[in-house]
Amino acid sequence: MLRRAVQMGALVMAVLSGVSYWIVEAKPEKKSVAAPNLTVVTPGQVPTVNIAVAGRDIEYCKPGYGPIGLKAEPCQGIERYGRTDTMMFVRIQPGRMDVISLPRDTLIEDRFGTHKLNSTFILGGKAALAEAGITNLKDPSAERPFVEGGAETFKTTLENLLGVNIDYVALFNVEMVEKVIDALGGVNVYLQEPMQYTDRAAGLYIDIPAGNSHLNGKEAVGYLRFRHGYGSDYARMDRAKGVIGELVGKLKSPAALGAIPTLLGSLQRDVYTNASTDFILQMASGARGLTPHFYTLPTIENPEYGSYLLVDEIKTRALLEPILTSTASVDLETAPSFVPSIVDQSGVPGLGEALAKYLKRMGWGEPVVVTLEASDAPTQIVRRAWGDATSAEFYSRVLDASVFTPYRYPEGAEAVAIVLGTDAKRKYGGLVAEASKLPKP
Repeated sequence: MLRRAVQMGALVMAVLSGVSYWIVEAKPEKKSVAAPNLTVVTPGQVPTVNIAVAGRDIEYCKPGYGPIGLKAEPCQGIERYGRTDTMMFVRIQPGRMDVISLPRDTLIEDRFGTHKLNSTFILGGKAALAEAGITNLKDPSAERPFVEGGAETFKTTLENLLGVNIDYVALFNVEMVEKVIDALGGVNVYLQEPMQYTDRAAGLYIDIPAGNSHLNGKEAVGYLRFRHGYGSDYARMDRAKGVIGELVGKLKSPAALGAIPTLLGSLQRDVYTNASTDFILQMASGARGLTPHFYTLPTIENPEYGSYLLVDEIKTRALLEPILTSTASVDLETAPSFVPSIVDQSGVPGLGEALAKYLKRMGWGEPVVVTLEASDAPTQIVRRAWGDATSAEFYSRVLDASVFTPYRYPEGAEAVAIVLGTDAKRKYGGLVAEASKLPKP
C-alpha cells in the first residue's frame, strides 16, 4: 500500500474535490511521477504551482446481502479503484488559488483511443501493469505501479488538454472526503429542491430536503456524488465547489487546529501525491492568505458525439489566460467601474441594504439589493463566465470571500454579485449598526 500521513485542508478537497492548503507529513518514497524542484519564496508565501487533482470512487464487485437486501462488497486490490468522477486543475500563487472543475464526460483521444476523461487514471494504471508484466490485479505488489502509472497518465492528459505544465498530482478517495468533513464539523448546504436517490448495491442513500441542511461527512459525500436532476454533472461540480469554499473558511479558523490529529490518523491511506514534505510545509505556511476562485472548464455538447463533451477551446483559452498571467495584485484604493448587485440570503433584516450603504460611503458604487430566502451556503462573490473579473477580484479581497462561477446563477443578480449567506451575520453584522450612523447619500 502507498501510505502518506496527510493533513489536507481544502486543497485536498480541491486538493480535493482539488484546495486551499495541504499539511502533509509524507513517508519518503521513490515515485515514478517526477516532482519538480521547489521554488524558493519569501517565508510565509506560497510558490506558483499547478496541481492535477482527482477523486476516485470505490468499485463494488462481490454481491452479498445486508440488513435491507442486496448489497455489494467493495472490490479488492486494484479492482477497487473506480473512475475519477471528481477532477480539478488547481493553480496556486501568492494571494490566490484558482480551481477549474473538469467535467467527467470530457472527450479524450489518445493512445487508448476515444474515451472520457474520468477513465484516464484507470487506463493509465492498467497500461503500467501490462508494461510491467503484472496480470494478477489482487496482488498487493500491483498497487504501486498501477497508481503511479495512472497518476502520470492523468497528469499528462491534463497537460495536453489545457496546454499547461503540471507540477504535482493528488489522488484521493471518497472515504477521505467523509473523514475531512467530519473532522471539521460538517458542512452547511442549501437546496432549491429535495435531493433523493437510492443505490442499495453501493449502500448509497441520499435524502436531503429542500432548504438549509447541516450534513455530516457521509451525508455530504452523497450530496457531492449526486448527479441527477437539474444541471446533472454541472450542478454536481457546483456543489463540490461550494463545499470546498466552506471548508476553506473552516480551515482558516483557529478551531481547525483541533482537527489536525484526527486528519493525520484518518487520512493515512486515502491520498496519493508526488508532493514532498518540504513542499507541503511551504504551502501550509502561506495558505491562509489565499483567495479561492472557482470555475468550470468550458465545454460544448454535440449530438454527433453522444454523451461526450467537447472542450470549447476559445472559451478555455479566455479562461486560462488571466489565471496563468495574474499577479494576484489588486488596487484596493480604487474600485472598478462595474458595481455588483447584492443578493441577501443572510436572514438578517437590513444587512444587504447596510452593506450597500457602506460600500457607497466608501466610494465603491451603490449596489442594487435583492433579498431571497436565507441560505446556509457561505458568502461568495458570484460571477457569470463573462462577468467583470476585476470587479469580482476587488470585492473578494474587500469582503474576504471566494469567487465562484456557478452553473445555476442567482435569480435577479448582475453579472457579478455579492451573495450573502448566513455566515454574513458574523462577518458583516456590525455594518447594520454602523451604516445607520452614516449620513444619507
